[in-house]
Amino acid sequence: MSAVAKTIAPLHRVGSPSCAWVEVDGRHLLSFGGSGYLGLGDQPDLIEAGVAALRRFGVHSQLGRHYGYALGANLEAEQAARAFFDVDGAMYFGSGYLFGLIAMPALADFCDAIFIDEAAHYSLRDGARASGRPVHTFLHCDPADLGRQLARKLPQGGRPMVATDGMFATRGTIAPLDAYAALLKRHAGWLVVDESHAFGVLGAQGRGAVEACGIARDRVVAGGSMAKAFGAHGGIALGAAAVIERLWRTPAARGAALGCSAGAAMTARSLQLVRLRPELRARLHTNAQLLKRSLRHLGLAIDDNGSPIAAFIVDDAQRMRNIQEALMKEDIFITYSNYVGAGPEGILRVAAFADHLESDINRLQMALGRILLGAPARMGLQTGGRS
Repeated sequence: MSAVAKTIAPLHRVGSPSCAWVEVDGRHLLSFGGSGYLGLGDQPDLIEAGVAALRRFGVHSQLGRHYGYALGANLEAEQAARAFFDVDGAMYFGSGYLFGLIAMPALADFCDAIFIDEAAHYSLRDGARASGRPVHTFLHCDPADLGRQLARKLPQGGRPMVATDGMFATRGTIAPLDAYAALLKRHAGWLVVDESHAFGVLGAQGRGAVEACGIARDRVVAGGSMAKAFGAHGGIALGAAAVIERLWRTPAARGAALGCSAGAAMTARSLQLVRLRPELRARLHTNAQLLKRSLRHLGLAIDDNGSPIAAFIVDDAQRMRNIQEALMKEDIFITYSNYVGAGPEGILRVAAFADHLESDINRLQMALGRILLGAPARMGLQTGGRS
C-alpha cells in the first residue's frame, strides 16, 4: 500500500437526511456536526418541491442564460430570493462555491485592489485570484488592520474591494461589516460577503450578516450556499439589479451556473417557508444559547458571537480526535475540523440546529463532561425550554 493510500481516512456512509439525528454506517447518531441550522433536511415541503420540479422541468436545461433562456425553476428561486431579502437583484446558480468566482470578477472593473480576510473561505480566495486584481490580506475580523492595509497598499485614488465571510464556517465569528463599510465609504469601495453560513441564521429577518450589521446594500454583493440553513441546494447572489446583470456575464456564470431544477425549486420553497415560519429561527437561537451555556458550564472557552456554532480546542489534535471518537461510542457526533480557520492543530466544532431538543443538548453536555472530567457530573441545565 502506498504512503498516499495510508493517509486516506475511511469513508462513512450517510443513510438518512442530515438533521439532529442522522444514520451513519447503519447507526443512528445524535448529530451536532455540519450545518443543518434550521433543521430542514427532511422537510416534506422541500422534498416535494424538488420532486415536482424534476417531473415538470427535468434534471437540467441545456438552454443557457447567455442565449436568452432561463429555466422556470431558476426564475422562481430568484423571485423568492428578491422577496425574502428585499432586494431588486437576485441570481440563482448551481453551487454556493461559485459565488466568489462569479461576484469578484464581475466587480473587477470597479476596483483597483482586493483586500480579503486572512481566514476567508476558499471560494472567495479563488474569486480574488480570478478577478485579475492585486490581492492583499488583512488580519481576521480586524477593521484597524484593514484600515492600515488600505492606507499602505491602495493606490492614490484607488477603489478597493473587501471580501469576507459574513459568519465564518468553523468558529462562527461574525465579521464587523459595519466597520468595513465605513472604511470603504471613504474610497467608493465595494464589499463582497459570503453569507453561506449566515443566511437564514443572522439578522432580524434571517437575511444574514449584512442585515445583522445594519449596513446598506447599495455597494454590497452578498451571496453563497442555500444548503447550510435553508436545507436546499445551489447558491444565490444579491445586489442591485444592474450589478447582478454584470454577474451573469462572468465566465463562471456562463459556463457552470444553471444547476438542477430540483435544487432551484427547493430553494424557492425554503425561502418561502422560512419567511412564513419565524419560529424556526427563534428555536435555533434558543438552542444555540443553551448549547453554549452548557459547554461553558464544562469550563470550555466558547465565543459569545451570536452564531449557532461553538468551537473549542482541548490540548492537541490527538486529544481532540480521541474526544470525538469517545462521543461516537455514545452515539453522538461532533466534528473534529481542520477546515479553513481551524488552525494547525484543528478544532472541535459543535453546532446547534432548530430541531435539537433540550434533552439532546443535555445529553451532549453529560457525555462530554464524563469524557473531559473523568467522572459523572450533575450538569443538567434548568431552562424551562423544550424537552
